[in-house]
Amino acid sequence: MKKIINLLLISFIAACLTACWSEDIPEAGAARHQVTDLTATPGDEEVLLAWSLPEGWNPTDFIVYYTDADSETVTLRTGGEMNCTVGGLVNDTQYTFYVQAVYGKLVSNYVAVVGRPATTRFPVTDLTVDAGDSFVSLAWTKPATTVLSYTLSYYNEDTPDNVEQQTLDKDATSVTLDKLINDKNYYFSLTANYEKGASEPATAKAMPTLAIPYILDRDKAAKNQPITFSFNTEDYPTATDVKWTFPGDVVKEGTVVKYGLGTVGTQTVKLNATIDGNARSWTLEVEIREYVIYSTDWAQDGSNYNGFKGTCPVFSPDGKTVYIITFNKVSALYAFDVVTGNEKWRYLPTSKSGSYNMLTVNPVTGDIYYGTTSAGQFYAITPEGELKWIFSEAGSMKSAAPAVNANGTVVYICDALGKAFAIDAASGQKKWQFSAGDAGRGLLVNGSELLIGTQTDAFFVNIETGEQIAKVTLGCEMSDITGFAVNSDKTLAYFGGRNGYIGAVNIKTHEAIKSLVVEKDNPNLLYEPVVAPNGSVFAGSKNGSVYNVKGDLSAVNWEYVHTGSSLANAFNYSHPCVDSENRFYITSGQTSNTTYIFDASGNVVDSWTYESGDNNQKQMGGNNYLDGVIYSAFIGGSSKNGVFVGKYVGGERASSWSTHGGDICGSCCVK
Repeated sequence: MKKIINLLLISFIAACLTACWSEDIPEAGAARHQVTDLTATPGDEEVLLAWSLPEGWNPTDFIVYYTDADSETVTLRTGGEMNCTVGGLVNDTQYTFYVQAVYGKLVSNYVAVVGRPATTRFPVTDLTVDAGDSFVSLAWTKPATTVLSYTLSYYNEDTPDNVEQQTLDKDATSVTLDKLINDKNYYFSLTANYEKGASEPATAKAMPTLAIPYILDRDKAAKNQPITFSFNTEDYPTATDVKWTFPGDVVKEGTVVKYGLGTVGTQTVKLNATIDGNARSWTLEVEIREYVIYSTDWAQDGSNYNGFKGTCPVFSPDGKTVYIITFNKVSALYAFDVVTGNEKWRYLPTSKSGSYNMLTVNPVTGDIYYGTTSAGQFYAITPEGELKWIFSEAGSMKSAAPAVNANGTVVYICDALGKAFAIDAASGQKKWQFSAGDAGRGLLVNGSELLIGTQTDAFFVNIETGEQIAKVTLGCEMSDITGFAVNSDKTLAYFGGRNGYIGAVNIKTHEAIKSLVVEKDNPNLLYEPVVAPNGSVFAGSKNGSVYNVKGDLSAVNWEYVHTGSSLANAFNYSHPCVDSENRFYITSGQTSNTTYIFDASGNVVDSWTYESGDNNQKQMGGNNYLDGVIYSAFIGGSSKNGVFVGKYVGGERASSWSTHGGDICGSCCVK
């Protein structure tokens, strides 16, 4: 049956070919041996086909046919040769080639092979530029031995239609252009020429000048994120009347100015100055993106989506890197550069597990710590993204954030079974173990003591020996995987409570203070609060409200009710932020997200939603805030991964607030 179908197919194809091949097509007849070992070797706009036949079979010719980019069938004869170079193809396009052996007036069955031509016209690499007084030098790496020559094109920013062009020798790897106009941007394009044509161009930009007249602290930024523009007074000491003109004809005067640009894309800034009585001008460009960071590229387990739950971002000690960990099946750690917004590295554990554990960074070594929901998986990762050690004695770390002592030598954890450990930060070896009897919900290092919060109790433990110093019955039940916030005089550690409470414990006298119930109707869980510079305490609740209360927990200052489409779980696992002006930052979770900025009186200063209308983007974790940027992580859903985003909003981080953010590393240590 198969043979009959093949013969019918060949007859049909042969009939279709008559329009583009004028010779008579032999008809399929008695069995004739088809070609064997058919291969397709890709080339530049071509594919080399080769085949063989068993000994004793001697075809008179071979037919090769395929469909081109215009959906036309192309047919070739090889004159009996058992190879054929098919040219005129489109690179990076997949073709199916069919080969038949011709035996007089009969043909064999066809044999098919797939080939994809690919360019060998490689562009130049490592193109660099160096500029000086009236000249620009370019250097590059030769991309291939088959280069025939190079074509260099360039133009001045004032005359983009006047393109100069030079042909350079195939062995050239550098060129210097002189007699250029100083203080003007030149745009360069360098292509490598091959037998079949030119490569893709490599491009560069440079400004010939006596000395670069300006210095930028960054040439890429997010919308409204300030860039510091500094005039080069060292090389131009006599300069006066220094002015910077920004898009929209906004003019700033001075040798050092800060300005944030509000339009996405390449933005042009004009610099003007008077030097030795002569007016001079320069043009510079900066790249503006929508957000400081925006990513949804997370490792997944098969078709499972990934995102963030029960965690919040933290920073490296120098504030140049922000870290976040995914929660669903693959608990991978990600590091992002806060200047470029690019992912620096990712660490994927060999064992798959979920994670609801918050990250903690060692403020001295920069190592990153986190656990997973599976027992025996507590990780220490280096600032370069390499595994330092695994601690395997703890149970599930769906529990409190890890804590680190002030000198960075010991890491403290408490798992979901209430087992607390002190771990040597260098080796990962256990120093001591303590039983808290219930899941750890918050840790706090305070001098020589470790505070361990459970649902009903607070334990004070000697950080060197693990011996219990005191046990305190809390005035209310503590919420899960939350943490503590400390007031300015380092006496009270606040926590979010169950059943609508905010509680606190005195970390000097080892006493619980009277808790404050903020929700009498529809009470729910409140999570880690933050303490503002003015002493007020702010926290979000799963019931859809946020609360600001007095530092002595005597009364509620104000309440704001979230007005989203669903109030259930609205501020679940929330970890809000506060700035130096007593403004509070928090994001709702259900059904769609809303990020709020409140002033000290509870007025909404600003609010916005990421991916409006997408019900999958919910927050079940927290935010962090540094250098005017609020970083938020979302859980995602079955249709897409969660978003990790950093948005510039302005302001300055408060010097004291929650202990998971009391320093930018989230070390849970009172400094």
